Amino acid sequence: MTSERIDHSEGEIAEALGQRFGWTVREMRPIDQGWLNHKWKMNTDQGPLFVKCYHPDRYKLHSRPERRAAIERTLQLQDELSRSGAACPQVYRSGGPYLQETPSGLHYTVQEWTDGYTAQAGELNAAQMFGLGEEAGRMHRWLQSVPPLDKPAWKPDKAGYLAQWQRNWEQANQAGDEIVLEWLSRSRTVVESLDFSLFDSSREGWLHWDLWVDNIVLQEQGVAGIVDFDRMTMAYPEIDAARAVLSGSLRDGKLQTGTARAFLEGYRGQLQVQEGMLARAMYMLYLIESIWWLRTEVRLQSELRGVLGRFVEEMHWIEANWNALPELLGAVWE
Repeated sequence: MTSERIDHSEGEIAEALGQRFGWTVREMRPIDQGWLNHKWKMNTDQGPLFVKCYHPDRYKLHSRPERRAAIERTLQLQDELSRSGAACPQVYRSGGPYLQETPSGLHYTVQEWTDGYTAQAGELNAAQMFGLGEEAGRMHRWLQSVPPLDKPAWKPDKAGYLAQWQRNWEQANQAGDEIVLEWLSRSRTVVESLDFSLFDSSREGWLHWDLWVDNIVLQEQGVAGIVDFDRMTMAYPEIDAARAVLSGSLRDGKLQTGTARAFLEGYRGQLQVQEGMLARAMYMLYLIESIWWLRTEVRLQSELRGVLGRFVEEMHWIEANWNALPELLGAVWE
């Protein structure tokens, strides 16, 4: 969206809130976070709200009805989770769909405002990680009651991984990107060494799928809420545990065992999980995310966007500890 379009969307959404919900918007403060979408804290006569406008170029919701249906479903699940007592924002609908649309075709959602703050990756304290583990476990337990999709959105698949890896390799080779070619050489080596039968006992189910620090609203001694459920789908819930531990506890190239253990204690208080789950989930996370992050396009962008560099760093940490992960994360379990 252009700046002119953003300004127009603010006014159009504020007017729509008045017509649909009867709320008067007094102030709109942009939130500079996320990719392409536009977000605001809107102060109204009924209190603060969170509003998110979906970028048309990223989502193409008018031409992709299946994507629109998927977002509607995740917003509904988020709202039901909130009503069940989980720490996530309620989604407002006023009797209509959860995904709102303005007369000009802008798609947006209106949610409860969550007071708190976000932290840098690796900087969550033990109380915050314990609270995050509790909330993740509570979320996963409730999601067990949600009917499954016809098939998971993703499954561990060695042949599928290597096919995607090959495309990344060809792109890096064409660009003459020796750095990424070296990254990819390492990634192929570790994945080739992996026994994929390890995942046979993993439980399928719904998960948040994006449980990293930008989507965790904190209090000093706990978690105020989990936000941004746009990517929620059905795969393997334990992936959320690996993403949360890596994002919250990896600092300066070292996993902070105390805070990682705190997460697991909180999580196990809500769900019964197998010993060894966390190491297995780290391997899963690598299979998914190394394809995303170990690419020439990302390496070039990561020089400008620090968050991409962080994700690359996390993939390299998993590689460096590949064979030691069961022992390393087994110590967290104790």
